Amino acid sequence: TNMSGCSALNCNNSTEKGYVMKVFPRDKERRAKWAANVGQKNWNPINTSFLYE
Repeated sequence: TNMSGCSALNCNNSTEKGYVMKVFPRDKERRAKWAANVGQKNWNPINTSFLYE
C-alpha cells in the first residue's frame, strides 16, 4: 500500500525501498522532539504522521 510520504523535509524513503515506517509517538514530549527534527517550519504532526527509519 502506498501511503502519503514521510514527514521529514526532502525524505524520499518508502517501504518499497526497504525502509521501516515509524508513526509519531503519542506521548506529547516525545512527539514534540520528533517534530522539532523533521525540518519543517510551523508544522505539527497528526496521528497519522510518520517518518522512515
